[in-house]
This record gives sequence, C-alpha cells and structure tokens, in this order.
Amino acid sequence: MTIRKLSWLPAAIIMIIIFLFSAKPAVSSAESSRTIANAVLNIAENFMDPAQWQEDRDNVLDTVDHIVRKTAHFMEYAILASAIELHYWITKRKGIRFILLSILFSFLYAATDEFHQLFVPGRSGEFKDVMIDTVGAATGAFLFYFLLILIEHIKRK
Repeated sequence: MTIRKLSWLPAAIIMIIIFLFSAKPAVSSAESSRTIANAVLNIAENFMDPAQWQEDRDNVLDTVDHIVRKTAHFMEYAILASAIELHYWITKRKGIRFILLSILFSFLYAATDEFHQLFVPGRSGEFKDVMIDTVGAATGAFLFYFLLILIEHIKRK
C-alpha cells in the first residue's frame, strides 16, 4: 500500500476513538472525567491555599470537571481535523479549500457523534458540543496547516 492510500488511517483511528468514548454510558464517562478533574485539583492544591476553597471543593470540582469535558471535546476534534488535513497534505491538496473541508468533515462527524450519544444510556446529544467540536476542528486544522507550511519552508532552506 502506498502512503497516499494509508493517509486516511490516522483520521479513521481518531474517529474510532471518538466513537468509543461516546459509546461509554454516562456513569463511566463521568468517572473518567471526574478522575482527571480530581487530579487537576490535587495539583492545584500544591500552588494554592486549599483552605480558601476547601469547603466549596465539590462546586470547584464540578467546574473543573465541566472544563475537562469541554476541553476534551475541543481537543479530540482539533486532532481529527489535523489528521484530515494531513491526508490532504500528503495527497498534495493544499489551501483554504481543504482546510474548510477538514472543518466541514469534522463538523459532520461531530453532529453524527452527538446523535449517536442520544442512544447511549444517560447521555444526550448537545448542539453546543457540536459547536465546541467545530471550533476545536477549526483551530486544529488551521494550526496544523500552518505547522506544515513552516516545516515545508524550513526544509527548503
């Protein structure tokens, strides 16, 4: 197989990972993000006086958990759009049109992912998550594209 034929593989793998995360029931998904949120708070306690907010730790934990979840949405779609952009780059399709196609494909996948979550116990499909995913995809696609241009520019020197 040529590299051109395999260039969709990273995007496909990321899509499978996103699907598997979305297929987790709400309880399992909440446990995962709560574990990360607790780790973040434990690290923060080393730099802050926990007495200031210890009595309100549960509310702080809820806020951190929410941020962790939304950041995960943003990042997984930034990575997906970057992988799609990599495919376009490898197949010599460059430019704003292909950046926009990466974002559009990511948006459509995010929408179907949220629809999929409607059928997972305890989960819901949220349009705001599709928008967070799309902003992540746009950020990832543009940053990755500029990184590829920078690498190409450095190679020419």
